[in-house]
Amino acid sequence: MTSLPRRHWLLGASALPAALLLSGCDGIDLPFLGRSPEPGSCLGPSEELPEEVHRTIPDGMQVDPGPADPEVRFVSRSLALSPDGSLLAACETSTRHRMDLADAYGVILWDTATGEVLRRIEPPTSGLLAWHPEGQRLAIAASRYISIVDLEGNLEWNLIGHELPEDEIANIRDIAFSPNGNQLASSGSDRTVRLWDLDGDACGAGHVLEPGHRSNSALSYSPDGSTLAVGSTSTSSESDPHNPPELWDPAAGERLQILEDLDGNVFDLEYDADGTLLVVTDEPTTLTLIRADGTREQGPVTDSARFAELAIGPRQRIAVRGGYEELLIWDRETGEETRLEIEMDVSSMRWAPDESALYCLSGRDGVSAWDGQEWRAFDLP
Repeated sequence: MTSLPRRHWLLGASALPAALLLSGCDGIDLPFLGRSPEPGSCLGPSEELPEEVHRTIPDGMQVDPGPADPEVRFVSRSLALSPDGSLLAACETSTRHRMDLADAYGVILWDTATGEVLRRIEPPTSGLLAWHPEGQRLAIAASRYISIVDLEGNLEWNLIGHELPEDEIANIRDIAFSPNGNQLASSGSDRTVRLWDLDGDACGAGHVLEPGHRSNSALSYSPDGSTLAVGSTSTSSESDPHNPPELWDPAAGERLQILEDLDGNVFDLEYDADGTLLVVTDEPTTLTLIRADGTREQGPVTDSARFAELAIGPRQRIAVRGGYEELLIWDRETGEETRLEIEMDVSSMRWAPDESALYCLSGRDGVSAWDGQEWRAFDLP
């Protein structure tokens, strides 16, 4: 039998006859009628994306998108900071362009020192952003694929593999580069986490992880890259199952631990520079610090951690946005807490490398920086 390229197997998976789709295997509840997810593919800039990856709504699902809001300028949670702290990036939505309110849309790059827009790049897609640790590449996640581009927007690779879920709209929830930049992790609404090997100019699909029973909206590598934390939710209802975070070995693709003894719904998680995993839960509202040796500490929290946003500085400062009106700044070293009332709907945050500024993205208002005393609004494109 001739071996087909991986991307051809991906396209053919949806055409398998129902008789071949098993209900499960060895007691594992798989998300796609029992079949294991197919490996993905890396497509070069000269290779066309298959039409299949543009399908984002399952057959039979009725979707009411509602009226387009021209005030929403930026994709939620798309804020990214360059490794040296000199540049910020965020993806624009296509809404204003479709409504003839803007001539173009793409990824906006700002100078962090001045807040000025340096330029707009127009890569092949729009979505979540992750900045490569070496500083010369961006990963941009669309609904079912990820584009790797340079800082001029030139395409290097398209990563395909995330499948169309049976019961919800296809969406990539989070992307993260490993600390050395040789691996990219992506979490999708297909309830998988896919690992991509990016070594220099080479690209290949790695392990496919199947954590829990819910799609996960947060990924974080430990500082040494040996552990990948997977967890948190972007939705919450009484009927949702428990969503304990899971720790995985990204090199072997093996689950290391399930943090079952955390109470409440997990809404965000991130590793600190010293290897401590911080987990934000709601009901009960708790910030839990899990050290590398397994010991735990409780930190301060906002009145509500529902749909919280978490940002951890390279040193000791932590920001938690809880609810929609309060921002907590906590210095782990001194124990000092600062609580700010905010009016903007912050969707993502990033600390400057020296923690002299906290950058916040609002879909409507764009980027603002807090320097410990006051807010500074960045220019809008």
